[in-house]
Amino acid sequence: MQTEHPIIGETVSHYKITGHLGSGGMGTVYRALDLKLDRSVALKFLPPDFSSDPATKDRFIREAKAASSLQHKNICVVYDIDETDDGQLFISMEMLEGETLRHRMERGPLSVEESVHVASHVAQGLAKAHANGIVHRDITPANIVITADNQAKILDFGLAQSSADESLSALDPSVGTVAYMSPEQVQGGVVDQRTDIWSLGVIFYEMVTGTRPFAGTYNQALMYAIVHEKHQPAGALCRNLPPAAGTIIDRCLEKSAEARYPTIDLLVSAVQDAGAANAPRPKTEVKSIAVLPFADISPDGDNLYFSNGLTEEIIAKLSRLKKVKIISRASVMSYHREGKTVKQIAAELHVQFLVEGSVRKHGSLLRITAHLIDADQDAYLWAETYDGTMDEVFDIQENVADRIAKALRVRVTPGEKRILKHRATVSTEAYQLYLKGRFFWNKRSKDGMETAIRLFEEAIAVDTNYALAWAGIADSYNLLSEYGNTRRRDSYQKARAAIRRALAIDDKLAEAHASLGSLIMLNEWDWSGAQREFTLAIRLDPSYPTARHWYAEWLSMQDRPKEAIEEISVAIELDPLSPAILKDKGVILYYARDYEGAIAYARKAQELHPQFAATHRLLSLAYSAMGNHDLALAENDRWGALGARESDVVIGRAYCFALAGRKVEALDQIAAYRDEDTDYGNLLRGIALIHAALGDRDEAFAWFDKAYDLRAESLGNLKVDPKLDPLRGDPRFGELVKRVGLSV
Repeated sequence: MQTEHPIIGETVSHYKITGHLGSGGMGTVYRALDLKLDRSVALKFLPPDFSSDPATKDRFIREAKAASSLQHKNICVVYDIDETDDGQLFISMEMLEGETLRHRMERGPLSVEESVHVASHVAQGLAKAHANGIVHRDITPANIVITADNQAKILDFGLAQSSADESLSALDPSVGTVAYMSPEQVQGGVVDQRTDIWSLGVIFYEMVTGTRPFAGTYNQALMYAIVHEKHQPAGALCRNLPPAAGTIIDRCLEKSAEARYPTIDLLVSAVQDAGAANAPRPKTEVKSIAVLPFADISPDGDNLYFSNGLTEEIIAKLSRLKKVKIISRASVMSYHREGKTVKQIAAELHVQFLVEGSVRKHGSLLRITAHLIDADQDAYLWAETYDGTMDEVFDIQENVADRIAKALRVRVTPGEKRILKHRATVSTEAYQLYLKGRFFWNKRSKDGMETAIRLFEEAIAVDTNYALAWAGIADSYNLLSEYGNTRRRDSYQKARAAIRRALAIDDKLAEAHASLGSLIMLNEWDWSGAQREFTLAIRLDPSYPTARHWYAEWLSMQDRPKEAIEEISVAIELDPLSPAILKDKGVILYYARDYEGAIAYARKAQELHPQFAATHRLLSLAYSAMGNHDLALAENDRWGALGARESDVVIGRAYCFALAGRKVEALDQIAAYRDEDTDYGNLLRGIALIHAALGDRDEAFAWFDKAYDLRAESLGNLKVDPKLDPLRGDPRFGELVKRVGLSV
């Protein structure tokens, strides 16, 4: 009796066929034993009746080449491509023990936790493919295997398309499985990685609901639904679906590719965040809360600074309570809440409780309303309206903070009660000047900083013992170098004097201790002193994200990456919408040699603030480290186009040229700076790095010596910066590290 698979038992090349695994439109797959390496493999054969078709055979070869370039834990490994004696092509692949996602879903919907897990794994695998310029174009449950150890792995890059490959037309209607095709795919439009994002969105929807978002009794009807019909929200079919997961699915299924996640890296981050948000809350007494910006409903309409200031003051008071985790001012001020439910807002900010309210100010008269909401229960815990005058504003703030603490059933210690009643100034005039100063400081511009300094100085003229106003001056001078042409050392003395004055008035002011830590870390390389100030600031105000952010940078510089990542992750929990903190987590990952992680966080920061120039610098560094010199150069130029300092952009471009082996172009870029009598230490360090990349160690160390003489801030990263790896074996490098005060 003739067997259905007569090849079983035969040896092909150095593979002994032992069983049949499955068949599909692009081939038949067998289990086999690799006789050379004594391991089980899967062999995929092109159907015999297709072997004579050059186009199909070419597609099969392209599958092997595309997949063999992808080494990732969530992609099935391709070992080899070969052919039988009669010319039949086959691929040798990793043997996966498990079941396809299609078989798993046939037993019913997956739990939310399982679905997020699978979506995260598939997204990470696609991120690897997309980083290599490969789009899968046929992401379906049949092409995803759930292994025995619960890993999701992507199969079958036979429909993959290199971004540089024009031979595989997006107009081919046979490409892809219709139910998972994107609108642009079924219409024959341009196909890129956002098509894979759509397909994963369809799968995510199907995993949690047990049904597909679009239906049709025949292909044309299904295609029409994909292009024109709106899907029913997944949350309507899966009642326990967290809002964050529903938001992800909805964005993946946007009809317009431009409205979806622009990159898979951003989708990876969103899915991982959804998983963290959906994890069971540990049993803890700490209450998580976000104070949303109080609405300004004043008739004269010019009191936004006051309503924002009231929000900040309540946040500042609550942040001093040990049993409260409160989202930072920066995140709540930039949060867009229009059209979102209470549960959605809480899920996106990762909190259980929300405070919202309004301010009506007319002359010296005030009316302030406030509400505390339990988002889990979608219920108001407390609501109150306060009428008074500006002279009573401090009493009102204390009452609001005290009532919130009581409604949360947080035990307030005697020391914390004193904090709630503490008044930084007794002058309402100085207070309003301070609020206006912070309003302009938050604009993060040179003009904004200079206006803030003037207003803080006016506040101090009214109340010379106003510690927060002194801290505001220090913070403004500390940031002038980032938003203007002022160099940090030029404003260092002014910032240091303001911090000293603030601490003389209130030595328990967390903001001042954090600012002092940053100043002495970057300007004096006083590593132990900086650590002392950062840890003190965190102890004084555990919810102050900036202290944790800067301390994470300190930990990174000390080559303590695990602790640095943990610390900046806490900063992100406290200030989840800060592009600077997200970007700097990417920087820490870059220093830890996790370049894909660095790219993901750069993209996440870009999604929040598309014009945030520093993300392009991080992307340029990560791509350079990965050897993708063209992308690195393009990102460096985007950094310059968004307003980065010209000399920094030139140095970055020269470094890209140097790594790419374009020595003449690299040296041409820095020729003008080599002969210039500059006192900009970081520029000199940049020139040193270019010579290091070109292999000229003597020249590199000569420029490092010049940078050291000018106390270049960026020398603080000597121990961890990948750009310095070519020099680490040189004794002069160890000496330089010691001179900067870092242990080797």
